Amino acid sequence: MCEVHRHFSFNRRQLGALFAGAGGLALLPLRARAADIEALALTCIDYRLVDDGVKFFNSIHLTKEYDQVALAGASLAAVSPKFPSSNAAVWDHVVIAKQLHHIKKVIFLDHRDCGAYRVAFGKDFAAAGEAEAAQHKGVMQQAKAMLAQKHPDLGCEGYLMALNGTAEKLI
Repeated sequence: MCEVHRHFSFNRRQLGALFAGAGGLALLPLRARAADIEALALTCIDYRLVDDGVKFFNSIHLTKEYDQVALAGASLAAVSPKFPSSNAAVWDHVVIAKQLHHIKKVIFLDHRDCGAYRVAFGKDFAAAGEAEAAQHKGVMQQAKAMLAQKHPDLGCEGYLMALNGTAEKLI
């Protein structure tokens, strides 16, 4: 059996550079260490719209300016009693995004023909048209109200995406 021992050593110059770098980092304000970005984007998990979601956020000038969380139902995940673990995940990630990246707002990007809405609303699911948009808007307004209660310093926007990738602002 052969054993290999490796010894790492620093000379004084390398050790001094290491301490100088660590000391310099400690002097930076916390905000300078982490990027400040505009938003936390909450999207649905639906595979049909992943690329369209990125294109949408780029189109509203948020390229590399948002954190993203994908949970079934998007805004529905924040408030539906059918998905309590998703509720907790949304609000935990808002806190994390504020701490790490000093977000200014939360953006909900729901989409039409959403399976999570079908699960949550059952026979009351609004499958299309204005009724569907109204159902999404109602959920987004609940999520916005909860966000205002928990994080009054954050703004909120809500959009509904069609399956062709176009989106309309609901709140």
